[in-house]
Amino acid sequence: MSKQRPLSFKSLKTAPLRDKKVNHREQDFGAPYQAGGSLSDFLCSLPNLGIASQLFIVRDQIVQAYRSRRNIILACGGQLFDAGLSPLLTRLIELRLINGLAMTGAALLRDVEIALTGNTFTSSLSSIRNGTFIMPDETGQLINDAINLGASEGWGIGKSVGQRLIDAEWEHLEHSVVYTAVRLGTPVTVHTATGADSFHFHPSAHGESIGAAAMMDTRQLAGLMAESSNGVVLNIASNAVMPQVLLMALAAARNLGHAVEQLTTVLIDRDTLPHSALSGMKRLARPDGQAVHLQGAVEIMLPLLFASVLEALGDELK
Repeated sequence: MSKQRPLSFKSLKTAPLRDKKVNHREQDFGAPYQAGGSLSDFLCSLPNLGIASQLFIVRDQIVQAYRSRRNIILACGGQLFDAGLSPLLTRLIELRLINGLAMTGAALLRDVEIALTGNTFTSSLSSIRNGTFIMPDETGQLINDAINLGASEGWGIGKSVGQRLIDAEWEHLEHSVVYTAVRLGTPVTVHTATGADSFHFHPSAHGESIGAAAMMDTRQLAGLMAESSNGVVLNIASNAVMPQVLLMALAAARNLGHAVEQLTTVLIDRDTLPHSALSGMKRLARPDGQAVHLQGAVEIMLPLLFASVLEALGDELK
């Protein structure tokens, strides 16, 4: 075997910069933030690249949908409430920046916990050992009593629980998303997974009522999706349930002859996501919409997004 010799680069072919494809342009670069600046100054200091540029895209779509009176639907899981964002959601509903809300059973449970106590809860080791973690008394009783009554009126789970909270006049209702939505007439649907949500195991649970109310919410969500052309659908902190629920609701609407077009779908969650969640939101946007993934902590990304929306709309919200 011959001895290896180093190559000489004297005859290496080079290419001028003008032949290279531009990756990022100077006008897209960020600028240093100056102490004492405003929120608007901070947003303007961000580079128009990467996640920041995606955030600006979503901001512009929400602003356009609001101005055009198109649907802005927010779907969420329980993590959104654990992140302390229920006051933000209630304010967005009050401002009509959200005109449709879809949530998992876990999200409903967290919202009712907040309405009753001002807190969310986790399971202790002892409750896991003895099985009591699946039996929250007050929340299970309230949710099931509401569903049992609401189902007899032809209501969905969301409206049933919201109306029960309105009638109860609990101390912390100002932070309840379901209460706020029902009080203001904003559609709110709950998509519970049978056997996966703790209130199903409460002695007051009635399967027929839960099924009837859940089916009504499924139909109501399909109705929302049927009117969502040029609208925005945000999925916050639900990797499994809500992407599929939204997709099926849209499919049902289109199957019944509703032409839903130019839909912008947004997934906001942490970086470690199952592929199915992002894939589901991309499918939701097809064939002529766009899907955006805002990677990052929900407790930062969602407030930042809607702060930018509020800045863009300004006095239009008054």
